[in-house]
Amino acid sequence: MIMEKEVVEVFIVDDHPVVRRGLGQYIDSREGFHVCGDAADANTAIVEINRHAPQVVIVDINLKGINGIDLIKAIRNRHRSIYILVLSMHDENEYVERAMRAGARGYVLKSDSEDVIIDAINHIMNDKIFLSSSIRDNMLESIIWHSTEEKEKSVALLTDREFEIFELIGKGLNTREIAVALSLSSSTVGTYRERIKSKLDIHSPNELIRYAVQWVLGENKA
Repeated sequence: MIMEKEVVEVFIVDDHPVVRRGLGQYIDSREGFHVCGDAADANTAIVEINRHAPQVVIVDINLKGINGIDLIKAIRNRHRSIYILVLSMHDENEYVERAMRAGARGYVLKSDSEDVIIDAINHIMNDKIFLSSSIRDNMLESIIWHSTEEKEKSVALLTDREFEIFELIGKGLNTREIAVALSLSSSTVGTYRERIKSKLDIHSPNELIRYAVQWVLGENKA
């Protein structure tokens, strides 16, 4: 009797409908793959992942509400057997390292071809780590050139929540706006700001804003 090839069930989490639809159609068109569902936000994703039980979840880091890093942690806490692949516009090492520490097995860029995504899925399902070629190059360069002084004042010292707030500061949001965006109280955001200043050896609110803005602009250069 001929055994049918197992179909890999894939779930997509991205807040852009065009991305979900286009990527879903491409994956469905490939033999041996099927998109069993998708979601635009983390809360919906958790419910639907429980219902569909996919083998692979593709996650964008930038989601409204709960971010992709926290979603990865939530999936790993509930479903240890699910393989998680990040699909992001961010190629900075900081995002990659946080995603991998949270439990992702692969990280590809939205600028990569669809074939790279399929290759990534195949790799992570074989218990291998997969990184886009440009990300591997960036990380190698960072290892070679990263100075001790830069490392001492690095955002790598921040927790995931502190890093999220630091990034929003760099994007120009004030304490109240950050509180609304993350569903936190203004006093809680203020506490996080003080922790960030302490870890980065920053001594004033204006210095924190300047440093955060410079980091965001520098990390997002094309």
